Amino acid sequence: MPTRRSCSFCGNEIEPGTGKMFIRKDGTVFLFCSHKCQANMLKLGRVPRWTPWTQAFRRAAGRVAAGALAVEITIETPKGKDIPADLSDLIDKRIGPDLPRGELERHYSDFVASDSFHTSIVGWSKKKHGAKPVTRIDKAEFLAWKDSPEGRRTFKSWLDGRWQEVKGRKREPAEEEEAPAPTAKKAKKGK
Repeated sequence: MPTRRSCSFCGNEIEPGTGKMFIRKDGTVFLFCSHKCQANMLKLGRVPRWTPWTQAFRRAAGRVAAGALAVEITIETPKGKDIPADLSDLIDKRIGPDLPRGELERHYSDFVASDSFHTSIVGWSKKKHGAKPVTRIDKAEFLAWKDSPEGRRTFKSWLDGRWQEVKGRKREPAEEEEAPAPTAKKAKKGK
């Protein structure tokens, strides 16, 4: 039975009997489905995550459908009163001051249900565990993810997007302090 292999650059499956194998002097093996992928990786030095037509780019951008994943991953997150204080403070600060606890929990549960959260935490967990398949992410891993730079960036960008949705709600403008008028002109050098 032929083995299934995927392209080292674009991530697409390579049909048995087709494709190219490239082996570097250090023993690194690359499999390519086409000359296009080979040239983009080896000659042009492009990164798959930054190239729009690759699967790595789609995964990083959160465009891969949840049903396309072969294995269902369960993610345990804190609920109710166990919501981390720093996340609830960020929600309160970015979306609205003095939110009732119910609203805060609703925003938190919306974030946990979002595709950007799932894509980010699953990718982070796969990097952390290396070659091991990830099927479950427990609360301790969730807390480690939220303290990581990627977790903070994902949460803040989701909050900014949520604020854009809530923007129609009137927000009290901050009192603008007038800049003090300049009292005297600066003396020129040499005089």
